[in-house]
Amino acid sequence: MLDTRHYVSKILNHRFKISVKSSVIKFIISFLIAYFIAFIPVYTGLNNQSTYMLFIIVFSASLWMSEAVPAFAVSFLIIALEIMFLGFHDFDFSSGSKEWMYFLKPWSSPLVFLFVAGFILAIAASKTKLDLWLAKKILFYFGNKPKNVLSGLMLITFVLSMFISNTATTAMMMTMLIPILKNMRKDNPFQKAILLAIVVSANIGGMGTIIGTPPNAIAVGILGDNAPSFVSWMFLALPPAILIVLILRFVILKAYPSNEDIIDISQMKKVQHYDDSTTDFTPIPTIPSWKKILVIVIFAMTILLWLTGPFHHIPTPVVSLLPVVIFSLFGVIDTEDVREIRWDVIILIIGGLALGSGVAKTGLDSWLGAQFSLDGLSVYVIVAIFASIVVLVSNFMSNTAATNIMLPLVVALVGSLGDSVVSFIVISVALCASCAMMLPVSTPPNAIAFSSGQLFSKDFMLIGVISAVVGPIMILGILGLH
Repeated sequence: MLDTRHYVSKILNHRFKISVKSSVIKFIISFLIAYFIAFIPVYTGLNNQSTYMLFIIVFSASLWMSEAVPAFAVSFLIIALEIMFLGFHDFDFSSGSKEWMYFLKPWSSPLVFLFVAGFILAIAASKTKLDLWLAKKILFYFGNKPKNVLSGLMLITFVLSMFISNTATTAMMMTMLIPILKNMRKDNPFQKAILLAIVVSANIGGMGTIIGTPPNAIAVGILGDNAPSFVSWMFLALPPAILIVLILRFVILKAYPSNEDIIDISQMKKVQHYDDSTTDFTPIPTIPSWKKILVIVIFAMTILLWLTGPFHHIPTPVVSLLPVVIFSLFGVIDTEDVREIRWDVIILIIGGLALGSGVAKTGLDSWLGAQFSLDGLSVYVIVAIFASIVVLVSNFMSNTAATNIMLPLVVALVGSLGDSVVSFIVISVALCASCAMMLPVSTPPNAIAFSSGQLFSKDFMLIGVISAVVGPIMILGILGLH
């Protein structure tokens, strides 16, 4: 779900000594850039609050791009600055004004509960080995011919990444793939095909649901009442995601054909799971079958309730609490598991929502929209410009941070075009952020596959360029039909 360079470097086992001096210099430079952009020029029609908000958005964007501080820390800074600059008139902190509480509303967003539920489901599936069991069961139905094996691996990874972190999904799939790769001929290019197939499916699979990847959640939060429901998002996002994966599957098979007619997948049955906290590889105690059944039932029930929301009208936050309560009650998860939730991802999403709400509240969106004339430009041209920018930027920085920066600006510039057009553009841009996979460090799935030693940077360039070109075309074309 999250693809910061810091997290990717940990996956690749690189040890970068980040100098405190370097971080401070980046922080100061980011501050100065924001100050000179927001406060030095005299902008016609821009009030004080909008000026402060312009400073906050440029400052946070600079910090995210420079990675002067961890991405989640920028979110805290955004909220603190909004409260300080915008929550009190003329900085009168003794006024007793409650207006500052407005900027804490993103913390209670339904998206927070959705993502917590997603992480809890992923932890439960991992603890009970349900994810690996399901993957192994499904793959054997596809047979052992190269094309079929690739199709099975891509389907499993794609579906799991819709509901589970693409990082966790890729790591789990790599565990399953090790015996398959070892039993293949060393000169078989299909080894690369398998690894790239996992990368593609993990990155694109997240497009399918609101909780699949943070850019989706940020888009939903930005759109507010005009956002699609859980099932509506799937109807919008799954068709282009499936087409993109099928196109990349074709490319991978052509670029890395197998020189073996049969791929031995029988060794997967021997995959053993060990407790990483031990040095003597002591097997993890057998998991009671009733716990596995419970996880399957609650997993299916939660997703079903999310999908059928338009019929039963149970709020998504209420549904999201179901797995948390049930798994805690029956001991599937405990306090330590709750600590494992990727709170940094959730905080980063909250920062994006806070930016969006601040831009709207201060009127900065209206001012920005008036500065750029989009008259005469086709909606498709407008969205293509924004989509290209987010894909390009997301190859070099966190796609979550890139979306956090981009979507408030998108809404500000196109807000006058009508709710349906704004929704189309915002959702399209968010989905396009998942098409960035050009470098080994572009996403955690890329980094995990690269760390296997089987892939080179040029291998990612192939799928990355095609994804960056074909992805936006598929997304814009299909979403434009709705």
